[in-house]
Amino acid sequence: MPSPFHLAGDVLLHHLLTGRQRPLLASCKLTFRCNLHCQQCPFVDRPGPDPSFSQVTTLLDQLSARRDRIVIFEGGEPLLWRDGDRSFADVAAYARTRFTVTGVTTNGTLPLDVPTDILWVSLDGFAETHNRLRGAPIFERVIENMRRSTHPRLYAHLTANSENYLELPDLVRFLSPLVKGITVQFYYPYGADDRLFLAWPERRALLAALLELRQQGLPILNSPAALRALMDNHWHCQPWRIDCADPDGHFWQGCYVEGRAALDCAKCGFSPYTEMSLAFQGHPQAILAGMRIFGV
Repeated sequence: MPSPFHLAGDVLLHHLLTGRQRPLLASCKLTFRCNLHCQQCPFVDRPGPDPSFSQVTTLLDQLSARRDRIVIFEGGEPLLWRDGDRSFADVAAYARTRFTVTGVTTNGTLPLDVPTDILWVSLDGFAETHNRLRGAPIFERVIENMRRSTHPRLYAHLTANSENYLELPDLVRFLSPLVKGITVQFYYPYGADDRLFLAWPERRALLAALLELRQQGLPILNSPAALRALMDNHWHCQPWRIDCADPDGHFWQGCYVEGRAALDCAKCGFSPYTEMSLAFQGHPQAILAGMRIFGV
C-alpha cells in the first residue's frame, strides 16, 4: 500500500505538471442523525433521510474517480447509518476497495469495532464538561468503549472551545495511554453570536501548552508547524485538497464551511486544512504528521 507521503507526492506532482487543483481527502457525511444533541454541532437538526447503500457506493465511486485517496466518514453519528440489514461496516468494507486509507469520526457511544484504517473518537473534556456539551451523561461509557477497543489505530479528537480549553492539556495526559494519537482543532462559530468561540489570547496559550506537551512526548499528532500557524492563522489555505460530501449526495471541493455557515477565514480552526496546506507547501513537519496520522 502506498504511504500518504507517496500519495501526497503524486497529487503534488500532478498539480505542478497540469496546474489542476486536485483533492486528496474526502470528508463524507453519511447521516445527519445522531443519538446526542451537542451544543457545538450545527448539523443535528438538519432534515433528510439517510442515503441508501446504493447511493453511498455511487458517491464513493464518484469521489474515488476524482482521485481522492483518503475518505473520512462523519455525521451526525456515522455508526448509526443503516439500510435494511446493511450497516456502517458494509460501507467501510466497500470504501476500502476504492480508497487507500479509510477513517471514521464517532462520538464513541457505540461499540468501537469498525473496520476502518483509522478510528477517531471525539471528546470535549472530562466528564462534567463533556456531558454538558454533549447533552447526555456519556463520558464514562465513551471511555469504557475506548478501553475495550482493539482497533489498531484508535485516535482521540479534541475540539477546543471557550468552555473546555482549560482542561484540554490534562485531558491529553489522561487519554495518552488509551489511544495511538490525539488530534486537536478549534471550534468554528457557525452562528453569528457564538459563545463557544475561543478568544485569540486563550487560543494561543492553549497552543503553546500543546506544543510543550508534544515536546514532552505525548502523542499529539498535529505538527509543530501547524500548531504554530494556528496561533495567528498565518498560513495560506489550499482548501481544494479536500472534497466535502453531504448525505444527500451533494459534494464540493473546498472549504468545509461552504454552504453550511457564513465563511470567516480569520476565525478558522480546522487543523486538517492547516496541516494539508502546509504539507503541500513543503513543510516537512506537516508531511511527517500526515504520514504518522494515516500510516506508512
